[in-house]
Amino acid sequence: MAHAKLSPSGAHRWMACPGSVVLEAAYPDDSSIYAAEGTLAHEIASESLLNDTYTPVYLGTKHTVDGFDFTVGQDMIDHVLDYMKLVRELSQGKTLYVESKVPIGHLTGEEGATGTSDVVIVDVAGRNLSIVDLKYGVGVAVDATNNPQLMMYALGALEMYGVLCDFDTVSMYIHMPRLNYVGECHMTTEDLLKFADQVREAAGYVQLAQSLDMSDPTDDLVKGFFTPGEKQCRFCKAKATCPALRAEMTEVVGGSAAATLDEFEAFLPEVPDMQTGDNYLSIAMAKVGLVEDWCKAVRAEVERRLLAGQKIDGFKLVEGRKGNRKWKDEAEVEALFKSFRLRQDEMYDMSLISPTKAEKMFKSNPKRWEKVEALTSRSDGKPSVAFASDKRSELTVQSVADDFSDLIKTAN
Repeated sequence: MAHAKLSPSGAHRWMACPGSVVLEAAYPDDSSIYAAEGTLAHEIASESLLNDTYTPVYLGTKHTVDGFDFTVGQDMIDHVLDYMKLVRELSQGKTLYVESKVPIGHLTGEEGATGTSDVVIVDVAGRNLSIVDLKYGVGVAVDATNNPQLMMYALGALEMYGVLCDFDTVSMYIHMPRLNYVGECHMTTEDLLKFADQVREAAGYVQLAQSLDMSDPTDDLVKGFFTPGEKQCRFCKAKATCPALRAEMTEVVGGSAAATLDEFEAFLPEVPDMQTGDNYLSIAMAKVGLVEDWCKAVRAEVERRLLAGQKIDGFKLVEGRKGNRKWKDEAEVEALFKSFRLRQDEMYDMSLISPTKAEKMFKSNPKRWEKVEALTSRSDGKPSVAFASDKRSELTVQSVADDFSDLIKTAN
């Protein structure tokens, strides 16, 4: 079996933008400290579930993942335990498969390709198949509804375990313990199989894109394989150099999508007036996240190339701000301070633990936590702009003009 190039984890990108697969092929596979941390959390969770290990035995253990060094802390232990609790509740009385390699080649056209689902739960009696996905990030909560990654795992599990019974329904869960979030989606196998046709169609477009010459981004045929968008572009490796995304950014700031690099450099944002302002802001705001991500990607790509010894006209590497000072050996410093006859309050900074740490401390004692929680306060979240499709309730805000209107009425 082989790991899929058209992976479930990247389905949100390659299904929406087939050409991205061609551009990403030129970039090396690398990892970040955040991805490596997530990998470690997954490893601890899977080992604990497979071996029925008491997770706290990992506390304080040291690990190297993708070149990054970690010491497992209490926070990671608590988050993994939360995830394991959910898995065990969902799998009670059912068959649990951990780190299940499910076939997806019948969807992507890649012979022998597989994807690894964190958890597959088979309920023959209830004729239900469940997928559970652990996400260790602290970013925006990921919706389980119509999630292509989960649905591809579910289709693979259906292919693999379908011999056990004719499943009627599929349940999919995303657990983000660091956000205290669980997303879930339930659907019939009939609806899931309709999605399989969409995957096959998208995979076909990717294969066609791989057979074309992508060197001319202005070619109408080539352009049809690129669909820039905040969701699919967010983690794309080729974002900084993608001609389609550059054209999209050019159009956003008021130019032509067919602009040259020199023309792009000279563009200035359009200034909205009273007639065009509302429409302009609506269009522009929808692209803000994409623009910000593109800017970050350009900066990161320039830095990557400079670190690799490549030249970028007009830019160079310099030493940034030095890091914070830290003690080479705390024990030696303590001994020195004691020889100076410093008092304890002069040597150490002491402060009360935070409500978050207190909650973890008293999690196993609800009565105590209830008393502690009564002594906490929390400010309301500040108003934040979101898409109209966001599931959070809309805030009702009275305009300043309305306030003055009320004052005028009172004066009259």
